Amino acid sequence: MINIVIVGGGFGGLQTALKLEKKFRVSRFDNFRAGKDIAITLIDKRDYHLFTPNLYEAATAAEEITTVEQIKKSISLPFKTILKGKKINFIKAEVVSINLVEKTINLPDKKINFDYLVLALGSKSDFFNLEGVEKFALPLKDLPDALRARNKIEFAIEAHKLDFAKPSLRIVVAGGGYTGVELAGELRGLLNFLSWKNAYPKEKIEIEIVEAASSLVQGFDPRLSRDAWQRLQEIGVRVSLSARIAKVDEYFVELASGEKIAYDILFWTTGVKAFEIKCGTQLSLDKKNRLYVNEFFQVENHQNVFALGDMACILGANGQPVPSSAQDATDQAHYLAYALPYIMRNQKPRRLYKNIKHGFIVNVGGKWAIMSYNGIYITGFFAFVMDKFAHLRYYLSIVGVWKAVKCIIFQTEIYSRND
Repeated sequence: MINIVIVGGGFGGLQTALKLEKKFRVSRFDNFRAGKDIAITLIDKRDYHLFTPNLYEAATAAEEITTVEQIKKSISLPFKTILKGKKINFIKAEVVSINLVEKTINLPDKKINFDYLVLALGSKSDFFNLEGVEKFALPLKDLPDALRARNKIEFAIEAHKLDFAKPSLRIVVAGGGYTGVELAGELRGLLNFLSWKNAYPKEKIEIEIVEAASSLVQGFDPRLSRDAWQRLQEIGVRVSLSARIAKVDEYFVELASGEKIAYDILFWTTGVKAFEIKCGTQLSLDKKNRLYVNEFFQVENHQNVFALGDMACILGANGQPVPSSAQDATDQAHYLAYALPYIMRNQKPRRLYKNIKHGFIVNVGGKWAIMSYNGIYITGFFAFVMDKFAHLRYYLSIVGVWKAVKCIIFQTEIYSRND
């Protein structure tokens, strides 16, 4: 029995497991069969797959119109639902350490042997070792973060309502990338609702994005930055560009220029770095803790260990690391499912991975988005609708048509309540 173990059930890890299972089940590659000659095991610390693109929606859903259970249901799918009928073993556990020499994975209560290992643990917020950030800022990387954020916003409104000495309530979003722009835009709808509910003047609630670069959502079409900035201004979100944060305390964000920005709630969406793994072996990492891999995603000096997604430093045709996005992680999973069977036969895969420049859709408050895809650039409601279709397409890849449609309808209903 050949044991293929995948650690991490995010976009890259889950898609790798599903594609490999289908390949070995349908094609019977080299007469191997999933479940008979090949064991595929997926390990994750959660028992559900988290749809991270909707974390900002979960963080801005008002408690009065959505329950915690509804929020969890809207952003997650149980692995038992996704893997039903698949020859994939699922283990809910947090990996303690990995022994690459003995080819074992240490879990809290047992060891798992592997012949081939895929590392897809994802990433965590990067605080850049800045003073006070980890202690006072709110990250937005998982479901507990989202629930903590919405509770803190509600509490802040209630506290300010009783304190007439405070001139305003200010929420600062550190980082003007995808997550920061989408979060700031959606916050406006939530805060308008909470100001009405608490009879607190919405004019006294300020939202500000603080971005170190000279434009929003860098690395994409320049029109995106321009239109996102204009949309944010229209809905009452202030944007401060070329404003690099130097340190944070309980009440102020201090910029490198020396300027201080007061805040009541600080969100941290400035970037991510890969999760560390304890393996007892020195591995080559880049500045984002990502593992250096070759053209087949094999970790340096370990031909039977692979990494993808946020954990891997994969170089594109331009010699630069490819983006860390859900779309790219999915593409990498598809390639690894193609390449691994060749490697298992000690053959070189016939084609190399080629990263695709994906289009983008960025939601900027309510039912308004910006989309650029295959030369088509649009803003407004239609771009918002296309985002729903993009999400539907992903859900179709992991569950059946009916379940996928139900997920999108439910998400739209839940998230539209405070638009």
